[in-house]
Amino acid sequence: MSGMVGFNRAVAGTPVGNWYDNGNNVIAFSRGGKGWVAINNEGGSVTRTFSTGLPAGTYANDLGGGSVTVGSNGTASVTVPAKGAVAIHTGGGGGPGPSPTPTVNPGEVAASFNANVTTYYGQNVFVVGDVEELGGWDPAKAVALSSASYPVWKATVSLPAGTAVSYKYVKKNPDGSVTWESDPNRSFTTPSGGAVTRDDTWR
Repeated sequence: MSGMVGFNRAVAGTPVGNWYDNGNNVIAFSRGGKGWVAINNEGGSVTRTFSTGLPAGTYANDLGGGSVTVGSNGTASVTVPAKGAVAIHTGGGGGPGPSPTPTVNPGEVAASFNANVTTYYGQNVFVVGDVEELGGWDPAKAVALSSASYPVWKATVSLPAGTAVSYKYVKKNPDGSVTWESDPNRSFTTPSGGAVTRDDTWR
């Protein structure tokens, strides 16, 4: 449990979100885009894909060995041991947080999305767009933004260079519903290389 000291400090004062309950003895939830935990009180291990609410990256498990890799849509396939738990958080303490920018391959650019969004308890913010890297307009595949700099939510995504991109921000609510920001779609063209930053305010 000593590994949870850093987790507790990282998530202090943040809301609960991405709640999961299998109806038996497994629960999981995130804390404000800064941490995520799954607890399994069953007799066997449980493996499934969870919504973590965390930025993409590889995180050390605060409750033992191994690590958890979170994808660009904020989900991770995790095996939670029987009578055990898995916990991860951003920043130091329990291990490395996500890289500030993803690995950028030739023909791609690092696109940073910084959205000023006011949320209520349990809401999380995502960016979704017309390219595959932003979920192809599917909210279930949207990229999770971190609330570490709240009210500015942030994420950096590797996007194709020299490409016209349309996107919007969405809020995922505690009841599982999705709130889209108003029209029109936001749009920009990625540069031929390097990086680009989008500073937006929810509308």
